[in-house]
Amino acid sequence: MREEIKSFAVKKVNLPPNRTKIMILDEADSMTEGAQQALRMIISSNSDSTRFVLCCNDSGKIIDAIQSRCIVMRFSRLNDEDVRMNLKRIIENEKVPIS
Repeated sequence: MREEIKSFAVKKVNLPPNRTKIMILDEADSMTEGAQQALRMIISSNSDSTRFVLCCNDSGKIIDAIQSRCIVMRFSRLNDEDVRMNLKRIIENEKVPIS
């Protein structure tokens, strides 16, 4: 996994001015401390071209060296009615038949 992240981060791509690549790492809190240290180095050396989004359930499991480089955004759970309304909107927009 480390090599895939590093390969994506260092890969040169032609983007419009002021645009960067984005890598989303889900369940980042399950990474070992060693893996997070390696990620910290990748983030630091590629911050000019790549942005990293770390999704996690427990931000306390992310090492301080990474947290200090992040903007923390916390989201609360959607209630059931909001989920139903959003699913209904998606279905209507996609014109998927409801069974």
